[in-house]
Amino acid sequence: MTKESTLIYPEIELNEIKKVHEAIKSYIVWTPLIHTTTLSKLCNSNIYLKLENLQKTGSFKPRGALNKILKLVKEKNVKGVIAASGGNHAQGVAYAASKLGLKSTLVMFHGVPDCKINACRAYGADVVIYGNEFQDAFEFSYKLLKDSDDEYVHPFNDIDIVAGQATVALELYKDFPDIDTVVCSIGGGGLIAGVASTIKQLKKDVKVFGVETIGAESMYQSFKAGKIVGLPKVTSFAEGLSACRVGEITYNLSKKYVDDIFTISDEKTKEAILLLLERQKLLVEPSAACVVAAILEKKVPLGKNTAVILSGGNLDLNRLKTFL
Repeated sequence: MTKESTLIYPEIELNEIKKVHEAIKSYIVWTPLIHTTTLSKLCNSNIYLKLENLQKTGSFKPRGALNKILKLVKEKNVKGVIAASGGNHAQGVAYAASKLGLKSTLVMFHGVPDCKINACRAYGADVVIYGNEFQDAFEFSYKLLKDSDDEYVHPFNDIDIVAGQATVALELYKDFPDIDTVVCSIGGGGLIAGVASTIKQLKKDVKVFGVETIGAESMYQSFKAGKIVGLPKVTSFAEGLSACRVGEITYNLSKKYVDDIFTISDEKTKEAILLLLERQKLLVEPSAACVVAAILEKKVPLGKNTAVILSGGNLDLNRLKTFL
């Protein structure tokens, strides 16, 4: 990596990401990387699945939340944290706060699956349901912040959050140094920004591709326009990709390190959920299954050895019944 590239956000320098992983590793799972014969045959590539659906709370989100909150504890006399979320970030924050002895207040919106809401409460969080989409919950969370001494934990547009998510790349490369392609879903962009910027410091010729569902494609539209494009609203059923607008930090990193972005329909994503459940015995949510849908539809150019990040597995079983 050039000196210029590393000066944009020094927090994502490779040595810094290694320090982050060391700091959070006792709280998280080094998730498995498994080879899938089924997908490999269907896609004509060696496909490996990074099972972040088996992470604490059922998604990759605790990585970023832990890094952010650990820093807040170290640098400030923080007593509590506030966040808004489509569910997975909320669980990550609730988990991290509970482990570090802090209170958490989490704002989610109507339509977030009950399994995500109930999990947050089980971690001891105060849950507020407000509005019908992420932007409603996001704006209300800042109103709560004004009347509080708590600190805010943004779901993606925070370099400490991105650095936490980047630890996925360290594990990927350690487990499989022959990797040549990584495919990752995009919501607000924290995961792909961290993974892409880190994996290319480890192995510069790795290709990194992003996937969004149609109706939740802010990063895709932003790539096409060459500037951040916000959506009027998210119309996809993938609540894990519910950001109407990606962040400046995540856009800047993705624009620099992500090779291309593709979109896939909700219907194909539902089919991928069922295929993963039937053939791989893996329960994943739409924000993870969309990546598998995209490679099955030959949307994404695959290399010889492709790692697909299954970002989360928090799928409400009542919702799953509607796919059957």
